[in-house]
Amino acid sequence: MILKLKVFPGNTWKSGLLILMSLVLFSWFVSIGLAPYGKIRELHHLVDTDTVFMEKFDSVFYHPEMSKQLGEKGFKEALLRLSDNDSIQLIVNLSDSSVCLSIRGVIIQQTKVSYVDKDKLFEKITGIQCYRLFSQPLQVNTIYASIVKEPIVVRQAPKDTVEAEVNAWQPDTLIQNPAFVELSIEYGIQIHLEQEKNLSWYDKRKKAGFYSHLFFSRMKISLEQFIGFKKQEYQPVITIKLPVDDLRAIYRALPYEPYVVLKL
Repeated sequence: MILKLKVFPGNTWKSGLLILMSLVLFSWFVSIGLAPYGKIRELHHLVDTDTVFMEKFDSVFYHPEMSKQLGEKGFKEALLRLSDNDSIQLIVNLSDSSVCLSIRGVIIQQTKVSYVDKDKLFEKITGIQCYRLFSQPLQVNTIYASIVKEPIVVRQAPKDTVEAEVNAWQPDTLIQNPAFVELSIEYGIQIHLEQEKNLSWYDKRKKAGFYSHLFFSRMKISLEQFIGFKKQEYQPVITIKLPVDDLRAIYRALPYEPYVVLKL
C-alpha cells in the first residue's frame, strides 16, 4: 500500500515565510555578533588616520613596556585640560578604582568603588590608541538615571502662622529611589554607575527595570540599523559599583552637559 502526501499551497507558502523570517533573524543576530569587531576596526582607523597626531607622537612610546607610562601621560593631560572648565566634572580612574568630582582641577569628592567590570574590547586597544582616545576629556552625550536629579517638593504657602504650624512638614531623607545611572560618552562608550548593594526586593526590581529599559532601547536601535542596512553600532560598557549615597551626590552634582576623564 502506497501513501501519497498531498502538499497544500497554503502550507508551502507558510513554510517559505517561516524560513525567510528565520534567515532574516539569523542575519540580524550575526550582524550583532560581528559589531564588536567593527568597533575595534573603527577605533583603530580613527587613530591610524590621524596623521597630525601620528607625526607628533614620540616613537619611544611604541615600546610595549612604555604602555603604562603612556596611559599615565594621557591621564595627566586630560586632567590638565579639564581644569580649564569652571563647572563640576567627573573623573573615572579604573586603575585605582576611584570616581571623583573635580572643579578647576581640584578634587572635591573622591569615592572608592567596590566593583569594576569593563568590556573586553578595551583589551584590544593599544597604548598609543588609548592615549589618542583618552588624553582629553570626553563629553557626555546622554544620561539616563533611575533617580531624580533635582528633588523638588511643591508646597502651597500657608495663609497664616496657625496653618503653618498645623502643616509643619519636613522632607523624609530616608525615602530615596535606588540609584542606577548610565552615562553615554564619546566613541559610543557606556559607563554604568550602580549602587553596590541591592538588599530589598524593591532595589532588585528597580535594577531589573533599569537594565530592561537599556536593553530594549538598544534592540530597537539595532533593529532600525539592520532594517536600514546600516552598520551595527557596538557600545562597549564599563560597569562600576559604589556606595549609593555617593552615587546620588555625584549624579546630582554634575552639570547637564558634563565631561568625563577616563583612565583604563
